[in-house]
Amino acid sequence: MEKLHIAVCDDDVTAREVISGSLKGVFAQHGVDAVLESYGSADALGADLCSKAFDLLLLDIDMPGTDGITFADHLRAEQNNIEIIYISNREDRVFDSLRSMPCGFIRKSRFLQDTAEIVNLYLKKRAARSRHPRLVLHSQNGMESVQLDQLVYVEGVGKYQDLVVKDSIKPIQVRRSMQELENELTPYGFLRGHKGYLVNYRFIRRIDEADILLTTGQTLPIARRKLGEIKEQFLTLMQRDNSMLF
Repeated sequence: MEKLHIAVCDDDVTAREVISGSLKGVFAQHGVDAVLESYGSADALGADLCSKAFDLLLLDIDMPGTDGITFADHLRAEQNNIEIIYISNREDRVFDSLRSMPCGFIRKSRFLQDTAEIVNLYLKKRAARSRHPRLVLHSQNGMESVQLDQLVYVEGVGKYQDLVVKDSIKPIQVRRSMQELENELTPYGFLRGHKGYLVNYRFIRRIDEADILLTTGQTLPIARRKLGEIKEQFLTLMQRDNSMLF
């Protein structure tokens, strides 16, 4: 049985108990073991996020101190892409909540119906993401979500990095270090053959002595000292994904 770790944050202790109990039951219907932890404030939850990993946060909007939307905005500003579901009576703040790209909004006035629908949506989204992972980050134009199998390469441009997406006219520029992006993208088949570039192996057509030719027709440089390592990594990825047989 799949296990998910979920945090429920609501300043009303009775609401927390009802929410946690209902969630556990709804997830169980989908064959998922929901391990829930409850928090009475966003500050308490934020303190635990430094040492605990959650798959999903359920945030009340109206809370003393830091409210749910402000807390979510802070997480996104810190490049934390954890899934968020809002649960609140404040239906007038649905629009405000959208900027943090939540998975859904559960109305307390329609708690049972909304919970069943949102949990179903969340699990479908989770399954789809496992097949086609996405990178969610802040760009100069706001929050961006990039499907990784469509991200061709990343190019370093000073303090910024340009994300070149297939069939997009302009790259997405983000203020992240190349090292941060390398750490995040390497598990998904991105290779760093040059200090200024990360390339998606799926778009590599040929690796030459001095450059990498992409299926898009573009050419990227490769450091000579990295040539053997990149070729080996490329072949390993091709075998892993059954793109090449030996």
